Amino acid sequence: MKVLHLSTSDGDGGAARGAFWLHRALDADLDSCMLVQRKVSDDPKVMEYRPALASALARRAERTVRERLSPAQYFSPAALNLPVHRQINALRPDVVNLHWVGDGFLSPESVAGIRPPVVWTLRDQWPMTGGCHYTQDCTRFEEECGHCPALRSSRPDDYSRRLHRRKSQSWNRRPLTLVALSHWLADQAQRSALFAGRRTVVIPNALDTSVFRPLGREATRAAPGPLADLGLTADRRVILFGAMNPLTETRKGFTQLRRAAELLALRPDAEALELVVFGSLQGRTPPPMPLKTHFLGPVDDDRTLASLYSGADLTVMPSLEEAFGKVAMESMACGTPVVCFDGSGPADIVDHRLNGYLARYDDVADLAAGAAFLLDHPEPRALAQAALDKVAAQYTFSRQAQMYSDLYAQVLEESRWAGGSAASDPATSGPQDSL
Repeated sequence: MKVLHLSTSDGDGGAARGAFWLHRALDADLDSCMLVQRKVSDDPKVMEYRPALASALARRAERTVRERLSPAQYFSPAALNLPVHRQINALRPDVVNLHWVGDGFLSPESVAGIRPPVVWTLRDQWPMTGGCHYTQDCTRFEEECGHCPALRSSRPDDYSRRLHRRKSQSWNRRPLTLVALSHWLADQAQRSALFAGRRTVVIPNALDTSVFRPLGREATRAAPGPLADLGLTADRRVILFGAMNPLTETRKGFTQLRRAAELLALRPDAEALELVVFGSLQGRTPPPMPLKTHFLGPVDDDRTLASLYSGADLTVMPSLEEAFGKVAMESMACGTPVVCFDGSGPADIVDHRLNGYLARYDDVADLAAGAAFLLDHPEPRALAQAALDKVAAQYTFSRQAQMYSDLYAQVLEESRWAGGSAASDPATSGPQDSL
């Protein structure tokens, strides 16, 4: 079976890395390959879409839109309709697996033109909205968008509604099988007007447990690396937090973390507590923090990440909206427990009071209580072992690959019984609309 994965990149960001890891996991048993807008790996089975100039124009159009929006909101207008489906169809895959296809890579019309059966791994909410990747409490995607908060629009027939209509017309032209990374994201899909009633399967991300593994708290603090550079001795209690853009992506919960730290600063041992934050500051100056805090900047190397997780006492992931929770999974694979909010993707990963703590949604006091629970736990080794057991049972590449292989076989069989896809070649007339 030949499977073609569509992703904007094969390594630039968490969603891209997740798609690439799945491709590599599947390639042991299937003929797996990728088509991307930007290639960063040296994998010979990853192909870059041509023409490159068209992709560059599409990315520029997307950036122009985002520059007009709040830095906390990510919006993909799919303004250019590139004929990517023609290259997809020419490769003659048996199944096409879509992933994160923003930055102008794949338009709704091009999705409609894909001939083989399509499985879409939802890595955020964009496929079900009028352009935003996370709705931030807006419920207009449950109908037809419009009056878009991300666009600061008061018009009912604004760009978000027009893009929602384009998606509706395209999604309805072909069958789609959805894969959600978490039960939270599956629920969001079923609530949406675009995907309500569609078959949605929950298959979580996976990770390389030969890289993300316990390296020893004292050893990682002493070995050359970011923690040793900070002079973190064995008596310091380290709380880890990380995101690609921790200060600007409000859904990642940095504000909630800071408020929880104010409560932790009241503890008798507060002088021994240190926060370590990784992720790009995007030129911003961090605010004053109630606990001693180190801002490391971006960390892109997996082995460095593993050393950070292994050297921490706990990881806080206070995301308000999260498709999955890769940070939580990686931390637990290193034996470090996690505190996060219930009501989002990470709730699938963390088992309350067993390998971490599920705080009440957006409840800062309970977030601080969760951190205190993990810091004061009488059996930290039991927490670590429970975390490792959860990862071994749920988040290995072999389990993920088997679940996807079974799904592909089922989808392909259903397509054969139905006589194949009736997708047509949509027009590729350039920009679809203006904001």
